[in-house]
Amino acid sequence: MPKTVRLGKRAIIRLRLWKGVPIGKGLGSSGVTAAATVVGLNEILEPKISYNELIEIAVEGEKVAAGSLHPDNVAASILGGLVLIHQRKPLRAIKLPLRVNPKIILAIPKIMMVKEKTRIARSLLPKRVPLEKVVYNLGKLGALIPGFLEGDIDLAGSGMYDKIVEPARAPLVPVYFQLKKRLLNLGVSGVCVCGAEPSIMVMLKLSYEKVDDVKKTIHWEYRRHGVNVEIVEANIAPGAQVLQP
Repeated sequence: MPKTVRLGKRAIIRLRLWKGVPIGKGLGSSGVTAAATVVGLNEILEPKISYNELIEIAVEGEKVAAGSLHPDNVAASILGGLVLIHQRKPLRAIKLPLRVNPKIILAIPKIMMVKEKTRIARSLLPKRVPLEKVVYNLGKLGALIPGFLEGDIDLAGSGMYDKIVEPARAPLVPVYFQLKKRLLNLGVSGVCVCGAEPSIMVMLKLSYEKVDDVKKTIHWEYRRHGVNVEIVEANIAPGAQVLQP
């Protein structure tokens, strides 16, 4: 357990939270809250602790909200950019340098989500995975990371394929497979499901010129399924920052 937790200090702290991330849409909203809280507290409390220790504490906070320990969301929220979880005990997260910031389009369906959505999504994951699927996914990871490091978004996008998690969870998003096919035909660099559903992320090169066509295709496919969708343009953020020390 991180040293600040072992110290057993107690304090009454009032937090006011403004969350710009939609709740229950697979975008890591619980992780964002935990990350912002620990970074803010680290600014005002002593002793100061390392980013990896902050991530460990934030993971405990996300467990309360999401029901399980997984550092991916909080690590990315705290560090920003492209983050790898190198090891769990002791936790070590590594921020990799990005040579280019791609265009990101998020399709966020306006639907009511069931309670404990993350638990349900995790329960769908296979307990045993064939070796060939593991090899396939590792090969895609071998394209994703160099693509970002070299600034080759098409190469990174070619790594956004998955034979383990996506086939298990994508049926929860009936629009996904057909929409992904149509978007790839428009020449986008990559498409994937966000987290535990139901949002979809589309990655584009900075030079991509058919953004309006992408948005129209997303709207059309969701309307075909009787679902309204919010489309948000985003980019890769730098990580948690203290705005008013």
